[in-house]
Amino acid sequence: MYLSKNLRHLRRKNNRQTQEELADALGLTRSVISSYEDGRAEPSVATLIRMSEYFNVSIDSITNLDLANVDEKQVQHQKEIQKYTSAVNLKVNHVVIDRPKAEIVKLVPERAAAGYTSGYGDNNYLEDLPSYQLPFLAKGKVYRAFEITGDSMLPLKDKSIVIGEKMETIEEVKDGQVCIVVSKDGIVLKKVYNKANQRGTLLLKSANIAYSPYEVSTTDVLEVWKFSAHISKEFPEEVDDILELKNAFMRMESEIQEMKVNQLKSK
Repeated sequence: MYLSKNLRHLRRKNNRQTQEELADALGLTRSVISSYEDGRAEPSVATLIRMSEYFNVSIDSITNLDLANVDEKQVQHQKEIQKYTSAVNLKVNHVVIDRPKAEIVKLVPERAAAGYTSGYGDNNYLEDLPSYQLPFLAKGKVYRAFEITGDSMLPLKDKSIVIGEKMETIEEVKDGQVCIVVSKDGIVLKKVYNKANQRGTLLLKSANIAYSPYEVSTTDVLEVWKFSAHISKEFPEEVDDILELKNAFMRMESEIQEMKVNQLKSK
């Protein structure tokens, strides 16, 4: 880590600022700044954020780049990456209504997934996401694309792009629908069973039988997008016999889940 070296470099670059002046600006003491620059202590995440904002340099640059020996383009590149991956105070429901002949779809890449769920106030975040025009989508709907990771929804491959149509309320979710569920825990593509009226939850199931189903509270759900299409570099393929076995296993799994819930209610 280059934190101690970079802190001295940034302070001196800032009109040869003293340790005491920097401490006052950050709400710290001079001895704390001294301990950071000497490498005797490391700042908390909150302090790192204040430093990043004060010097207008990304956290990644402060900790991982030798700022005294890199050019401004590299530092600016790191700032752009942090903009996509932090998304502090994100306004999730913001939609730009400007429809040409094809539907405009914002893409949430995998590296930006954590930032997408982190807040509700950044009006510029969605505008900065990559935008694509997809003429095959139905007109008059709101769509969003997400890059999925892992193998929980085979035959879709890792890094496939799934496109979802916005669902305005949880009541619209029908049992067995494949949806992109955006919750406080992250973004997942699952087959959804609506248990909102019975238990206040959505039951999420993977297509891959190696993954167990689980429930997420409706109070933690931020958005639900109905699966509309997918884009992949690989052709999804599945043997019929395996598909039948998987469906039978999932039905049995669903019945076991219901039995567990009924047992808990009866206690």
